[in-house]
Amino acid sequence: MHARTRPALLGLALLAFVSQMGLGGCRTRPFTLSVTTPLHGEFSTAGTALVEGWVTNQNLANIALFVNGVATTLGGNGFYSTSITLDTAKVFNPVFVQARDLSNNQLLTQRVVVIAGQSVADGAFSLDSVALRLNDSGLDTVEPLISSLVDLDIASLLPPGTEVISGFCAIDGGFLGCFGRVDVVIANPEPTFTGFALDVDSMTNFVAGDVIINNILVHANINGSGIAPSCGMRLTADQLTIIGDYTLDPDAIDPTVIDVNLSGSPGVLFGGFDNEFTSGLCDFPLIGDLIQLIIGDVEPIVTNGLVGFLADPDGSGPLDAPIADGIEVALADIQISGPIGEGLGVNLETPLFDVVEDTAGITLESDGRITADFGTGPGQCDPPAGTPDLLASLHVPETFPTFGATTPVSGLPYGLGISISSSAFNQLLKAQIECGLLQIDITEIDLLGTGTPVPVTAGELTLLVPELGGADPATPLIIQIRPTLAPVLTGNPGPAGELAELRVGGLAVSIFEPGFQQTMVAAQVDFGAGLAFNFDNMTGELVPTIASVGAGDIDVGITQNLIMTNPGTLTFLLEALLPALLPSIGDTLGSFPLPDFLGLSLQSVAVEESGDFVGLFVDLVPAP
Repeated sequence: MHARTRPALLGLALLAFVSQMGLGGCRTRPFTLSVTTPLHGEFSTAGTALVEGWVTNQNLANIALFVNGVATTLGGNGFYSTSITLDTAKVFNPVFVQARDLSNNQLLTQRVVVIAGQSVADGAFSLDSVALRLNDSGLDTVEPLISSLVDLDIASLLPPGTEVISGFCAIDGGFLGCFGRVDVVIANPEPTFTGFALDVDSMTNFVAGDVIINNILVHANINGSGIAPSCGMRLTADQLTIIGDYTLDPDAIDPTVIDVNLSGSPGVLFGGFDNEFTSGLCDFPLIGDLIQLIIGDVEPIVTNGLVGFLADPDGSGPLDAPIADGIEVALADIQISGPIGEGLGVNLETPLFDVVEDTAGITLESDGRITADFGTGPGQCDPPAGTPDLLASLHVPETFPTFGATTPVSGLPYGLGISISSSAFNQLLKAQIECGLLQIDITEIDLLGTGTPVPVTAGELTLLVPELGGADPATPLIIQIRPTLAPVLTGNPGPAGELAELRVGGLAVSIFEPGFQQTMVAAQVDFGAGLAFNFDNMTGELVPTIASVGAGDIDVGITQNLIMTNPGTLTFLLEALLPALLPSIGDTLGSFPLPDFLGLSLQSVAVEESGDFVGLFVDLVPAP
């Protein structure tokens, strides 16, 4: 830009400013306007809001006061008081106060926003707000991973040297006494098995966890005395099934994790128990009864040993049964609070209030608390200067969802579901605003909807604001967007049927020339729009997109107008700009990264309504 063109636009604004303030003629009387009630961003569940404030001027008779376009009487001391009706559907209700000094046409404006609805205070929990669902198909996927967490060691149950039978009379001489006795001892190599698997199925109010151990091999020595021979033998079982039922509850000490406990004692079933002699002469008929005795004694020893090993060692105490502990460790890795909070740069807490088991899967039911944590470490953010510090977020009363084997709308099978209430999502938006979300400086815009953005210049905006025509058309401009409040989900679908309705209030929009601090045009904008979601399988991120804006659902309050264009024209300009600004606003919302669970990747099934909640449904697949 040429240096000679710079003063053209700034000078235009300054001349208008001089005219507005009356500085070219008589001195302007001291004149102030304030709104003392309500506070900007105040929540209210009432049907109306009291609006009060003060005007100071040497001659109050010259002041015309309007609240939301309605003439309002000033008291003799400059105090005013009126009320406005609150619209709960809009959520953000503007209070736009204008005071004009009729003697010199000086205009002052104040705009605050009342939020109609219930609230959740900063640092409080959104109750019953987060659900994590693991269906039976998801449990099938994680079964091998749970198995890897269980240290099942049969050798420790029957170590070499264990005496199974002692002093058995193998050759009975009747009244002559015993001609031969034997001892049976577990021998080297130590007992082995080829592998085991875990079959976990969710049932009503418990989880069935059956362990199947394959190809058990036990070596034993028969040590004879008298005329009884000595020999070696090998005992085998094709399969050993350990049947157990497990209850799942929030941990009493740390409700962010699941406490898994064995219900009763496990059952043990052998299949295909057999024997084979490996040395000596023990297979003659005189000691045939011994073999069945050995099998009869070894089997219950293994059974009782496994029952003891797999049982809960201290009942209701802090120690867990091995299988229960394996399930507990695995489910502890299927949680969203830490990894997602770190990815979003916020502090996310999801303590459980219940764990519900049904025949299709397990639902982890949580409260949610999402707060901004300032700093440079994991889960912290370093916001830019001027970022608002908000006291509360919008609460939307919603019913906690129920789940089945398929997605609630499209009826597709899935492995894992994550659902979040509007209230918890609003806490997330609040925390992100406090961390710098929606801080946007726009220098290019697709004003005509051609798909190709062009630089924002005085020439581009002249068609909408003729007063800019006095400046060099190439003069660059910046459209700056700064939030003063957090956007909210209302719990309703978007205006064009999108998954959610997003409402934005108190969004400060200003237009100025780079290099100059003087803002030419400033306004606050409230609007409603549709919010759609897609899941990116490659990055594992949930990506929101701001879609349609509701027709006529835009409220613009001009707070600064130094170029003295017609306020209606400015409002038209900002309303026309808003759809073109939506992609930039949507991009600034960012994406929500979801972690791998137990090293498994997420493959999208559907993003859709989950009762009143927003639900993401995925399959768990091996990581590439």
